[in-house]
Amino acid sequence: MRRRSQWLLGSILVASLPRFAAAQDGATARAADPVPGVARAEEVWTAAPPGSGLLRRLKHLSLLPSDRVWVTFGGSLRLRGSDTRNYLFSPAAGSQDDFTEMRTLLSADLWVGERNGWHARGFAEWRDAQGFGRTLPGGVRTNEADRADWQSEFVEIGYRTHSVRLGVQDVGLGRERLVGYSDWSNSRRSFEGLRFFGGRKRLRWDAFSGRVMAIRDEREAREGIRLVRLVFVAITLTGRPQTGDEWRLAGTQAYLISAKSDAGAALRRTFGTRLQWDRRAPTRDWSAEFEGAMQGGELGARQVQAWFGVGEGSVTWRDVRFVPSATAAVEIASGMRDDSAFTARTFVPPYATSHSHNGIADVFGRTNLRELRVGGGVRPFKDVQVVVLARRFDRVRIEDGAYTKSNAVLRPASGGSRSLGAELDLTANWTPSPRVRVLGGAAWVTAGDFIEQTGDSAPVRWAFLSTVLAF
Repeated sequence: MRRRSQWLLGSILVASLPRFAAAQDGATARAADPVPGVARAEEVWTAAPPGSGLLRRLKHLSLLPSDRVWVTFGGSLRLRGSDTRNYLFSPAAGSQDDFTEMRTLLSADLWVGERNGWHARGFAEWRDAQGFGRTLPGGVRTNEADRADWQSEFVEIGYRTHSVRLGVQDVGLGRERLVGYSDWSNSRRSFEGLRFFGGRKRLRWDAFSGRVMAIRDEREAREGIRLVRLVFVAITLTGRPQTGDEWRLAGTQAYLISAKSDAGAALRRTFGTRLQWDRRAPTRDWSAEFEGAMQGGELGARQVQAWFGVGEGSVTWRDVRFVPSATAAVEIASGMRDDSAFTARTFVPPYATSHSHNGIADVFGRTNLRELRVGGGVRPFKDVQVVVLARRFDRVRIEDGAYTKSNAVLRPASGGSRSLGAELDLTANWTPSPRVRVLGGAAWVTAGDFIEQTGDSAPVRWAFLSTVLAF
């Protein structure tokens, strides 16, 4: 009870911070400043934002009169509390918990040259992630705690939109269904290697070769611990400008991803494509998306033959009060079949941003999963958005089990039903100022027949409250 009270008190304090910060920002800052992004290395401040104040000046400090050398400083503080009941369907006392997390990010970005010409830069982002009081299985994991470490540190040389980047960096691909830096994790994922990206007119390309950085606890440095070699190449073609009330292909992307363990026993190559369409009518916006991939390679003596696909459509009514929207989607990924002695057919996402997909309660992973999703959202106020999503989960192959988002086995295969369960998600996003964001939500996951047949099946309940202050 004492820890529950501490969590609630901390959450109230977190929720009250934006009111103070918003009062300091003022109406001018709200209109003029861009919202700080998650990937700070992708922000380019060629000039300070309008207005006065220290935070604005820190975005562009000129070091020479010619303004050919400047430095940008940024940072953020995130406080988050969460409450879990019946973790992974277990009613045991050790599966009930409430805990808090705090993350600080501080960055410096030194530019030499011109953004629209030749330029060089050095970027560094320091991270301190702390977790407090987690007693669920695994305790406080490296996902929650990584003290005084580097999130990014790289050098870059470029000409206009073409750049070569070397060092530790954030890497994301599309909607991050397969490769992403997983910002939800208190200790964000990072990658070390060489990246080349650029574009010409409507064509963009992005290539990376390097390793995924391992995260260790505060007693040991992660330097020199690189577990998997990751290589990917992505080509993106953006659509032509909208010409009227008609569907258009807004963008298409093709990619090849190779992930190989240092031991050499596992190699997965994933080839996929992502297509987006949109339509802007006088009173509403429509969008549709498809992404699919095939996976090959070797897993020991077995050949990998796996696949996944997702299709999603949405509509937003701009002329209706509260700007309602609706969405529907289906996602499916292959599982193991009876020929498992010779072929590995379970689709494994290489390094996805898992929390953003397949439910915010983080119960079911994509492997051997079919998800049906419907929902919608409203904007009761200009700076508030509320979204409700209902999900149904099933196994694709009854010869394979159910998996978590870390690709671990949640329940081993035992025949029986395909039904895994259903999840109802509610999230609310409040942005009182460009430098402040409050996000809260809750999820309820009920067990399906397969979960009930193979072990504990208590409904999972999860809630969180998070505030981010950024400059």
